[in-house]
Amino acid sequence: MRGTHTFASLLATMMSKFPTLAGSDNFYYHIYIPKKLLRVWQLVEFVSMLPVLLVRFTLPSLLGAYVVAERYIPDFLVWVTLTTRDPSYPRTIYGRFLLSLLSRTRTKYYITADFPELVRRREDMDPAFLKAQLEAYSWIAKSVGAATLNTTNMTVEGSARTLVGLVDRDMASASAS
Repeated sequence: MRGTHTFASLLATMMSKFPTLAGSDNFYYHIYIPKKLLRVWQLVEFVSMLPVLLVRFTLPSLLGAYVVAERYIPDFLVWVTLTTRDPSYPRTIYGRFLLSLLSRTRTKYYITADFPELVRRREDMDPAFLKAQLEAYSWIAKSVGAATLNTTNMTVEGSARTLVGLVDRDMASASAS
């Protein structure tokens, strides 16, 4: 959902060529979005993401397919929140629209770990960035009622088994109703 193949990514690539827009706000493209352009950039990101959302997620779901997504609306919301340095983004009209779509999904799982464990797992990332990311994801998960799977004391295999068990349980429950 971050979309390295969207209009926003093409625009960011072009923007990265201008020294006045060089920065670390968007660590992927190494650009800085001036404060007076934040809402415009957020709109560009939102509009660029819509075709991905519609083609990869909404349309298949409407056609009866089960769509399993690792990166979906929460990832997009966190991406825009952090790259624009705007913690209020999920509460904007765009964010609220996306959260309402997310609320309608059948099952939602928030896979996380305690902050010290995340820092240990991602030694290559700035702990301040990880903390902001964790806070944003946690807020989104809570706001849409996602089931939380804390993997702090779990192996990758144990986490996968637990998640598959949750999915199996929820699929069986959905089939019964």
